[in-house]
Amino acid sequence: MPDALLRRVAVAVSLACAGSAAFAGLPTRSHPNAIFLNSPASRAGDQPGRGFMTLDQIAAELLKPARVLVRFEPFADRAQGPLSDAALRSLGVERVEFTIDLVPGLTVLKVDPDRAAAIAQTLHNTPGVRYAELDGIARKMAQSTPYGIAMVKAPAFWTRFGRGGGVRIAVLDTGLDMTHPDLPTATMAQSFVAGLSVDDIDQHGSHVAGTAMALDNTVGVVGVAPQAQLLVAKVLNNEGFGNWSEIISGINWSVANNARVINMSLSGPTAPQSVKDACDAALAAGALVVAAAGNDGDNSNEYPGAFPSVMAVAAVDQNRAWADFSNFRPDISVAAPGVGVLSTVPLSSVTVTWGANSRPANHILGTPLRAYTGRVYDCGEGSFFLDFPDQVRGEIALIRRSFWTDFIGVDYVIENAWDAGAYAVIIANNTAGSFTADMGYSTFRPGVTVSQADGNTIRALGNGATVTIGQSSSGHDYDYFDGTSMATPHVSGAAALLFSAFAPAPALPPLPPQTIRYVLERTASDAGTPGRDNYFGHGIIDVEAAGNYLHGRIRCPGDLNADTVVDDLDFQQFLGFYNTLTAPARYTNADFNGDSVTDDADFQLFVVTYDALLCP
Repeated sequence: MPDALLRRVAVAVSLACAGSAAFAGLPTRSHPNAIFLNSPASRAGDQPGRGFMTLDQIAAELLKPARVLVRFEPFADRAQGPLSDAALRSLGVERVEFTIDLVPGLTVLKVDPDRAAAIAQTLHNTPGVRYAELDGIARKMAQSTPYGIAMVKAPAFWTRFGRGGGVRIAVLDTGLDMTHPDLPTATMAQSFVAGLSVDDIDQHGSHVAGTAMALDNTVGVVGVAPQAQLLVAKVLNNEGFGNWSEIISGINWSVANNARVINMSLSGPTAPQSVKDACDAALAAGALVVAAAGNDGDNSNEYPGAFPSVMAVAAVDQNRAWADFSNFRPDISVAAPGVGVLSTVPLSSVTVTWGANSRPANHILGTPLRAYTGRVYDCGEGSFFLDFPDQVRGEIALIRRSFWTDFIGVDYVIENAWDAGAYAVIIANNTAGSFTADMGYSTFRPGVTVSQADGNTIRALGNGATVTIGQSSSGHDYDYFDGTSMATPHVSGAAALLFSAFAPAPALPPLPPQTIRYVLERTASDAGTPGRDNYFGHGIIDVEAAGNYLHGRIRCPGDLNADTVVDDLDFQQFLGFYNTLTAPARYTNADFNGDSVTDDADFQLFVVTYDALLCP
């Protein structure tokens, strides 16, 4: 393997191990009133040297086939001629590995990996051989637990307290892949975007829903609250934009349909008062509103997350380090996994259309799936700023695959196009056929590759010709995304687990969302600067710790210090609350019966638990 390829493979494998092949988009800041999907924009130069190889291509390089499968005809003479042992050895066959009794004549040959393809081709054309083919690579498709699910300690919570049954999470986003086998059937679904169904063309909404509640069904992935009920409100269009009015409508609909958690993996730099009012009203009605902190990597406000009634969620990576795209500011509530998050998405197909012609294309991984129509401009190899005419600003850059894409990295020419102001990129192959490309990290404008022939045809149209990059859903899939959008549903799922597990006795009102927020913040695992800070908020959520805390407060109310033993230490704390006429926070102190007074009735409940000594 050439040294340059080895270096590229090594880089790509390290990325695969880190789970960082991600995409989902942000529009540019030229839309001041837009609502953003909270997946980070790329930063030029922050991920150098990443090539265009897919994981399958990497596997093919690292696991070159060392076997050829041959099915000999029954009449084949194996003793002499071209199929004799001597003839096979001369081709490069090392030995017969084994035969397959189930399929008569099927034989597995061990061969020189560098000559495997040639050997298979030669044997395939040899008389007496029905077929010969290269061995291949299969990938496991069993259910996996994304690292974020483990980081927030959801599996430990499931074992002790349950999986979120009976609680409704409303996902306000780009819709849902309604037939994805790893997503729960939506209890209710409605589109608030005129003319569009709830179907998720963008992929963002399906990914968010999967993190919150993908089914525990032995395939694909599993979400934080796999038994929660799903409400789907499509409030963003197929390009990921939405009006605040549509979002407000979605909030209203969610509350009317008894959502206990409202997930909004979206944001805008400004928001009208009506949005704040809607979030405040949702909280007052008993729904916890959770929103993304934003992906500018600065201290700018993003709404609705910046509203006091909303939990703003920052992002961390699998090493619990703050993600450098995540916004930081005083209103950050908690942090959760948001880098390289694996979840459910619809499988999409991509086309490039000009005039009456529509041709298949390949999506460049790391760029968002976006439909876009614009004027195309020939930008040569995209290696230098002089390759890009001024007219390409806001339009489509047509780039020819070259040394720059293959060995410097496809990200190099794409970033050049972004710097020149292009909104989308088409990279045409420089040899016959099509090819695939991978940014290696997330960017925010669409990119596709096309065949050499299609590239030549588009180029011949001349600069300024109208071209459409199209996209449609054609199945079900899984992918890695980055963003505070991905962190947010971890918190929403955790909240659903708590609402479900600690539903109070019928005579008592349900736990208020303020209590759920209080407990998630109080029990979060500290990160960064000791104590609360602007990057991690109160810390990285730990739903197991939150469950243990509420267990001590509700199921074992006398355990005031949450050490699982009701003893004199708890009694001393109780006396400190006794005769407190206004309880500071229901269910989080000695007001065990929730009547806002710590009195003799609460003391009686305490004594019962005290006599038991140990919490159940």
